[in-house]
Amino acid sequence: MLQESASLHSAEQMANPVVCRAGYLQFSGNGNFTNPCVQSRGFFWCKSGKGSFVVNGAEYPIEAQDLYLLPWNRNIRYQPDKEDPMYTGHVHLVPNYRQGAKWIPNVPHRRSDVAFDSPDRADDHWPGLEGVVHFKIKAGDNIALLIDYIIRSYLRGKGSNEAEARQLGSLLVGELMQLKRADKADVQDYPEELLRMIAQVEARYMRSITVSELASMIGRSRSQVLKLFRHHMGVSAKHYIINRQLDEACELLLSTTRSIAEVGQAVGISNPYHFSKLFRRHLKISPTVFRSNQGPIHLVSD
Repeated sequence: MLQESASLHSAEQMANPVVCRAGYLQFSGNGNFTNPCVQSRGFFWCKSGKGSFVVNGAEYPIEAQDLYLLPWNRNIRYQPDKEDPMYTGHVHLVPNYRQGAKWIPNVPHRRSDVAFDSPDRADDHWPGLEGVVHFKIKAGDNIALLIDYIIRSYLRGKGSNEAEARQLGSLLVGELMQLKRADKADVQDYPEELLRMIAQVEARYMRSITVSELASMIGRSRSQVLKLFRHHMGVSAKHYIINRQLDEACELLLSTTRSIAEVGQAVGISNPYHFSKLFRRHLKISPTVFRSNQGPIHLVSD
């Protein structure tokens, strides 16, 4: 046991996660491109749009609010949708970047690039997070807010501040581990069909996805969909969709100055009266009073 503890302590001391590159990218819908060998653990967050990518020979779909953790030494080909190409945020993390090594705020994307196979850089073993790992996140989640902050920080200074890059790397790994634990607790007992429907609700709630559409997506009847949601989620499928819409509405009411009607439209409820009625029914308070009581500023209508 003592030897095992010493090994773990040694591994923790060796781990020096560092953010080495970050940015936003709006893909165009008229072509694909490939990076043959990327030496980072990539955090790839689709903020809007859709598409897919092929990582080490396997294809993965991409929709809004998908977060992918991508493996070290990956070959990747991006395939944006032609009609609705993805807008993404990405962070390249080097899990082990030796203290005192020459600081290069970038990562190799091909074998001819600077620092490819550098002895100062290495991957790390994160149990349960090997290969391509998918999460579904929301814009207000801690890891989403952190990714946005990291990207803005990198773009501001082009990664010139090594100490900050190391601090942000440690924070990002910590949030990743929190997300992994939460994700495992959330989905471990859910059937695959339900997970597919939950992913569709997350991607399309702002378009007022219906229970019939969910049933069609998995080839089941409406009654079977209702049973799945009621049994595993404790609410009907319709109420699950509404709850997701209202969760986002709360975020927008507190973080934007959009009108009540505009907030309703943004979450897929275009009728302002219906939106206010739903909000009051489910949250026992009107959207206006909710914003006034909990928002950072008091908004007065003209």
